[in-house]
Amino acid sequence: MEVYVLRLGHRGERDKRISTHVALTARAFGARGIYFDRYDKNVFESVKDVVERWGGNFFIEHCGWKKMLEEFDGLKVHLTMYGMPLLEKIDNIKKAEKVLVVVGAEKVPPEVYELADVNVSIGTQPHSEVAALAVFLDRTLDGAVFSIAFDDAKLRVIPSEKGKKVEER
Repeated sequence: MEVYVLRLGHRGERDKRISTHVALTARAFGARGIYFDRYDKNVFESVKDVVERWGGNFFIEHCGWKKMLEEFDGLKVHLTMYGMPLLEKIDNIKKAEKVLVVVGAEKVPPEVYELADVNVSIGTQPHSEVAALAVFLDRTLDGAVFSIAFDDAKLRVIPSEKGKKVEER
């Protein structure tokens, strides 16, 4: 399954760190790339730097959210606490070959709910979009985060019970 992320509503200085974390979580948990409806040079450069050092074919691009949702050729899943519980929809989501998962930063336009094929919740309480995306990707991609290898990585963590070990390649 190919999974892509669409980040809606990035708010400059306020969301710089959290939007970067959304992108890094998408990459680490198995998404192919992320689209932002707003361009932020610092976020884009930071994510590209991580990909350069830590490997992978992950991309980050700017796009118009409405056009993306209208033209995406695959299943469109909107993560929202107002949606249907993920566990009720996961079997149907896993049947898709391509998924675009929409993650908002602020109140999303009502059209997003209509343009999405399914509105899914990771619980019904307010919480981080980073957490929601991580749970969604973990469940959808069957724990791929635990086996993804970035063969082109310049840096690689060597698992260690104590301390930090990083190999430069």
